[in-house]
Amino acid sequence: MLKELMQKFQKSQAAQLPGYAALCVIRHGGTSTIFKAKQQGTGRLVAVKVYKAGARKPTERPESATRDLTEGQILSSLNHPNVVQCVDHGLLADMLYVAMEYLEGTTLAMILAADGNRLSGHRLKIIRQGAAGLAHVHARRFMHRDFCPRNLFLTPAGAKLIDFSAAAPLSDSPVTLSRGGTTEIQAPEVLKREPADHRADIFSWGVVAYQVLAGHWPFEHADQHQVVTMILNVRPIPLERRVPDLPSEVCEVVMRCLEKDPGKRPSGMNAVVGLLDRYRALPI
Repeated sequence: MLKELMQKFQKSQAAQLPGYAALCVIRHGGTSTIFKAKQQGTGRLVAVKVYKAGARKPTERPESATRDLTEGQILSSLNHPNVVQCVDHGLLADMLYVAMEYLEGTTLAMILAADGNRLSGHRLKIIRQGAAGLAHVHARRFMHRDFCPRNLFLTPAGAKLIDFSAAAPLSDSPVTLSRGGTTEIQAPEVLKREPADHRADIFSWGVVAYQVLAGHWPFEHADQHQVVTMILNVRPIPLERRVPDLPSEVCEVVMRCLEKDPGKRPSGMNAVVGLLDRYRALPI
């Protein structure tokens, strides 16, 4: 059905989604396809993500009585300048879809892979905006579960947290969740399949912040199995040794986020954002 849908969307005459005219395919993956489309009536450009039938696993919850939440339902409950905006969500030919604001720019991962020097003067700004987006997600009682360079989209207006396909509601106490998302940024408790909460996202933010600021991953190895071993057992080289000119408070908070024990990490991202706000004027 998805193949037929894609063929239909790629015809010379733009096909009709409910309220949208599809223009082209942005990305086709194993579980979903993302289309560029135009919202009828407003002419607004949007990105429409359509899941293959049965591809979107229900979000994991500690309470079995809680109804399943789709990515669209999670995203529609968020409203922050550093989180991609949901325009609409629902069903299309028995397949889940979510329409989001169309973003101009590229991912942090693409910039890091091409030329990390392009981040010069913007590093603190980017990690602060990522932290602010996560703080909002947590305040709305969700975990993102895949905060990584691929899911931080850099636009002229600022960084936007994207892709909530692995997101899950937060419980009042840590719960055991299956591994999800990018292995290199997973917190030790997630890799060990121990109870986890929003502090797993805080660890992931610390991994990304370290890489953006230092130009090196905190747990760097060509072998992915060794990366997991390092995450579980090795303390990264202190950030102040990698970047001597970085304010000591910034180095300290990033290293705290990388603590193996969740109890030793900052309790929430708001504190991290508040600290980074003090250094917003620094051209780092």
